[in-house]
Amino acid sequence: MRYVYFMLFAFGIVRIGSAQIILTEVMFNPIGPENSDEFVEIYNLGNQAVDLSGWQIGDSSGFDFLSDVDGGGLILHAGQYGLILDPDYFANGSTTYDSLISPEALLLTIDGSTLGSGGLSNSTPETIMLIDAALDTVQQYRYTINNDAGHSDEKRVLSEDNSPGNWGNSLFINGTPGFTNSISPVPVDAAITRLVLLASSFIAGSSIPFRFTLKNAGVNPLNKITWSTFLDDNRNGVPESNEIVETFSGTISLPPGDSLDMEGEFPDVPYGEISFGISLTVTNDAHPENNVAIVTHFIDDPSRVNVVINEIMFEPQPDFEEWVELYNKGAEAINLRYLRFADSRDTVAIRQDDDWLAPSGFIVLGGDTALIDHYSVAPEKVRIIRGFPTLNNGTDDLRLIGPTGFVYDRVPYTSDWYGRETEPGVSLEKINPFFNGQFKDNWAASVAPGGSTPGEQNSVFVEVLSSPSRLEIQPNPFSPDFDGREDFTVIRYSLNVETAFINIRIYDLRGRLIRFLADSLPAAHQGQVVWDGRDDQGRMARIGAYICLFEALNPEKRVLNKLKKTIILVKQQ
Repeated sequence: MRYVYFMLFAFGIVRIGSAQIILTEVMFNPIGPENSDEFVEIYNLGNQAVDLSGWQIGDSSGFDFLSDVDGGGLILHAGQYGLILDPDYFANGSTTYDSLISPEALLLTIDGSTLGSGGLSNSTPETIMLIDAALDTVQQYRYTINNDAGHSDEKRVLSEDNSPGNWGNSLFINGTPGFTNSISPVPVDAAITRLVLLASSFIAGSSIPFRFTLKNAGVNPLNKITWSTFLDDNRNGVPESNEIVETFSGTISLPPGDSLDMEGEFPDVPYGEISFGISLTVTNDAHPENNVAIVTHFIDDPSRVNVVINEIMFEPQPDFEEWVELYNKGAEAINLRYLRFADSRDTVAIRQDDDWLAPSGFIVLGGDTALIDHYSVAPEKVRIIRGFPTLNNGTDDLRLIGPTGFVYDRVPYTSDWYGRETEPGVSLEKINPFFNGQFKDNWAASVAPGGSTPGEQNSVFVEVLSSPSRLEIQPNPFSPDFDGREDFTVIRYSLNVETAFINIRIYDLRGRLIRFLADSLPAAHQGQVVWDGRDDQGRMARIGAYICLFEALNPEKRVLNKLKKTIILVKQQ
């Protein structure tokens, strides 16, 4: 039976026997059906049982009497939770909370059709009111609506009032029906509230420093903890034995409510999108679910990403499409999701989802599917990009950029790179994918009958024999702090020719030239060059990772070999 009261709430008197029954949880936005899965939880805070016969619950505009479930009665014992479920939970056979409800909880329902007047609103906060048999207002709480679906409003400290600061969103999906609230203080509760990576660059093989914040969310002091660093390879959020990097144990003194910042590092990090994790182990911790924190970051390795710009159609026939062809000259597949394409004005992501470019594979980038009809190219080799940059006919600066900002490849072309007079519809082709794309001499106008070769080997391709040339850098890392230890690094090279000219450049991770160590320097088939850590202006380079690009050229200044390796500059402690 449903009743509506107007003046009762303002003048209701709370009796001593009733005051021990409190509201503790409100599920107004369940994941399951709204008409069956809403619930309200109450708790007997006193030291004596209370008979709930004649009690009502509602949303300030509509009220229903409490009813028992399956003859369970209406006696709520001291220290017992009562769970008030919508009648349709039982009528419609819902099982959402069956495995979650404590067997010690008293199951209750109402004699009406739904909680409140038409159910609990998800869009407008409503006030939940509990009325005893004497028609006194025992409890009232106005819930918030900032919850994700399936997360209830929970009371923090049961013995305190129902002010907004003493309530919050449940940490658990489906709430905690019949159990201690997830946000209520417990004797032992160590929590990680923040994890941040502190590196200025994220390069494979380097060490990534981090800081995490440990909070004592329990009511007892924290004295001893064990924590582990791990790489969550399978992305399940759980530190498994084969994923753990290091484990540490220590004694601390952390009072309730206080936080402590702790630091460390992940050594020798691998390439790719890596999930860095911290896991706590604390004896008798009531909430181990907040003992893990994970941060995902892309770790770059420019030496492994060998995708290059291989052909450019920047001046097509009228009403035809512009495009750029990429080629993977490396030995491993590269995920295009981690690459961005840029010209002198615009930058666009190539793919939003995983899309792997196999070794020796071609991909054609464009902005309109019509290019499939206008050019002889297999559709599976085409990737249409919304907002694809408009390529300039006279001059432009094209780049492939990684997630960390490193420029994997760059082509600052001008129209005279064609090397001859051409008509619209002729592409600019690279002579060999392994040549440096920044130099005019490594490009030429297509000689294909159709004017271009999208998705295929270029018409001007020149074969280059593989080379066993090697590049070694030692020590690496090195620390140019002039303490007499590892102040310099030696770049040793070995070529498969007797003589050559060499270029050695040092770049930072944004592709900026830091030091030009050798500029067309005559060299024998073996040699070495020393870097003291300074840039071309004589200033000491910053701590971090750098790329050493080595080129061997023939007398005509054509590139014979190109090698690159990462150099780590550190500071000794």
